[in-house]
Amino acid sequence: MKKILTLNDLRFYIGSPCSVTVKGDEVMATFAGMNLSWATVVVVTPGFQDHIEYKPESFKLILRRFESLSRHEVEGLNKLWPIERISRTTFDSIKLDAGIIEYLTGLNVDVFGWIDQGLAIDAAHQ
Repeated sequence: MKKILTLNDLRFYIGSPCSVTVKGDEVMATFAGMNLSWATVVVVTPGFQDHIEYKPESFKLILRRFESLSRHEVEGLNKLWPIERISRTTFDSIKLDAGIIEYLTGLNVDVFGWIDQGLAIDAAHQ
């Protein structure tokens, strides 16, 4: 059974870029928030309405892989969790406390492995 991202999953990425389908075309947008009453995500799409609501399964976040962090970004991560060498194995072993999650999601990093699950788009391929 394919996992569908819930509003609870998505809350970490408010403000991140995303892709939505508008009138049959894939459009770049920004994930602006959530409407908890209707269980929808709110996105801002340039050139269309200011805000449009979608079901969470109808859009995908555009995220970066952990390995794409720049030297400067790694230095910021080292302040939260000192490490000598960044790798996917290292990332998988990091205790994801609130500070680290906030830092990495603020950089649009795929903290939860959604790219590999087909639930998010790899920013390097955009």
